[in-house]
Amino acid sequence: MKDKRRHLGIPMANVSVLKERRRCKGVSKVHVAATYKKITVVVPNAPVSDTLPATISFYVDTRFTTTQVSQIRNMIAGALSFWRDHYIEVDEQGSSRYQACVNKYAKFNLAPVWFEEKLANGAAAASVQMDGFTTQIRANGFGQAAKAYIMYEKSNSDFIVKGVNASNPETNSLTVTVNPTTISKTTILGSFKFGALQHAWLHREGYRHPAGKYTSYFAGEASMCAMRGNKNKITGQSDSVYTKYLD
Repeated sequence: MKDKRRHLGIPMANVSVLKERRRCKGVSKVHVAATYKKITVVVPNAPVSDTLPATISFYVDTRFTTTQVSQIRNMIAGALSFWRDHYIEVDEQGSSRYQACVNKYAKFNLAPVWFEEKLANGAAAASVQMDGFTTQIRANGFGQAAKAYIMYEKSNSDFIVKGVNASNPETNSLTVTVNPTTISKTTILGSFKFGALQHAWLHREGYRHPAGKYTSYFAGEASMCAMRGNKNKITGQSDSVYTKYLD
């Protein structure tokens, strides 16, 4: 080894200095643990039978900027408002626009993995899903579930939020991973951002879809309904307009 270093023209006395410079400049691979800061988001009043917590809590990676954390708060608040509006419409009219939208487009994987009965249609599936989300909100707010982390993954891909599959909304956390690049883009509609969050939380709630396939699957169509404000699809428009932001 010594002969090789001399052959390369590196004085032996400088080897330790070079190693120290590499360490100081962060050249060597060192795992740095992420740090998190707790935030709380108000839970809006909704006409549900269960008692609701006043807030839900998240532990946000400190690498997110103040502006990005504000975007994350808005995204969570948007998903909660969408949930509340569903229940208000059910309370006042007997059904919701969300149910109607999902009923029109969702055909496969209508039930989460923990649901044992067969669901007849998308409207029934949307009702079960929202009840499951209510369970997730309660589990977080009342400390029954594991802590929810907002993790950081900077990427040049289009995904906004992604969530790892889970199967028990009573105990599994609302942990998701957020892409700071896309969350910062003001050209992406707010409904697209909270729809992407809803999709990640559907994975946490127990919903599945084949990798890269969203059309006709509940987890994909439900999130696209949220992104479109429960409006019908535009004829001739590809679903990729929405799904490129998912997972």
